[in-house]
Amino acid sequence: MRAVMFTGTGDTSILRIVDVPARAPGPGEVRIRVTSAGLNRADANYRAGKYLIRTPGESRSGFEGAGIVDAVGAGSPFAIGDRVGVLPSSFDVVTEGAAAESMTVPATVVVRTPSTVRDRDAGAIWMQYLTAWGALAEIAAVGPGDWVVVPAASSSVGIASIQLCRALGAKVIATTTSAEKVAALRCFAPDAIVDTRTEPYVERVQTITGGAGARVIFDPVYGPIVNDHIKVACREGIVFVYGVLDFTPLTLNAGGMLRKQIRLQGYTLGPMLADPTRRGRAVDAVTRHLERRDFVPVVDSYFALDAIAGAHQRLESNRQIGKIVVTP
Repeated sequence: MRAVMFTGTGDTSILRIVDVPARAPGPGEVRIRVTSAGLNRADANYRAGKYLIRTPGESRSGFEGAGIVDAVGAGSPFAIGDRVGVLPSSFDVVTEGAAAESMTVPATVVVRTPSTVRDRDAGAIWMQYLTAWGALAEIAAVGPGDWVVVPAASSSVGIASIQLCRALGAKVIATTTSAEKVAALRCFAPDAIVDTRTEPYVERVQTITGGAGARVIFDPVYGPIVNDHIKVACREGIVFVYGVLDFTPLTLNAGGMLRKQIRLQGYTLGPMLADPTRRGRAVDAVTRHLERRDFVPVVDSYFALDAIAGAHQRLESNRQIGKIVVTP
């Protein structure tokens, strides 16, 4: 079977397609014929050597995937033919990365694909919706009366966050950086949209919220804009940082954070996915919302496995609206 691999770190030119044996599942494992692999910023950062974990030299690629079970090991709760996804970043990407025709993983990190999601989109749901759920629903418990700012709102996690806030009754301010993305975001019906390249971010949020500020800011950008997030947050608001798109060093304005008692919280999926109780609650909740169609995955584009370099280039262009999906 074919899989995407790379050696060392670098740009998209290091990605290559190799033929490797599909590994037979051992006890408690399943083998999945991959129908879709969601491409995330983590994949590009991992390839470039900028991710939370470093490559060991040579590695497969793909932190998120889904497909059809085609072999099971002893003790697995799944059967051949089941439609399943793999919880993101919960398996050994080095040997079983999802950008491949097949992956073999522990059954404990496999979940059933909701009936409303097509096979070619199933690799585009768990990273974005679980990321949004863990911060906004579980930790911040957003609900009616809350204002939530979603920066980089045209990303897959951004769109998932808009859908989640609407389902929970919170009001959403989507921010973005171009007129084209403003137009695209209108389709998802946030309560307000701010183009931070042409509009004064802090003043606009204060106007939109009637001077009250936002209770939650869910930021994947980091960098100096964190100080503006503190300015737009209400007293005792939460500024989540779940990614780093801006590597500019940050000098934090601690005064504003202290005066308003702002919580600045780093956030990743890891702790929730490592806790079976929290993970189960989140998967059940996201599944319910998908099956009720409160959540509808938005796919920007599909790329064949042979076009993996183009998929990464599309991701790094920052022009996409929603998820980029590789379809082995």
